[in-house]
Amino acid sequence: MASVNTHAALAMAFREVTLGLIGLFDVYEADNDLTDATAEALGRVFREHLKRNGPSGTPPASRALHGLAEEMESAACKAA
Repeated sequence: MASVNTHAALAMAFREVTLGLIGLFDVYEADNDLTDATAEALGRVFREHLKRNGPSGTPPASRALHGLAEEMESAACKAA
């Protein structure tokens, strides 16, 4: 089972991501549909992680976020 410390660290990390997104969306005047969809998706992932009851040796996270980061970096390079 995930420890209380793990849950606290996860909650703080998600909070930092959320605050960063709020600032980013404010600066670029993001569409309300985008901000609502992002909040829903991030909240769903956050709540699922908090509900996890797996052993502490659970496998590392999927590489999907790494792929997304690489895609974003590639798009930024093309735009530069």
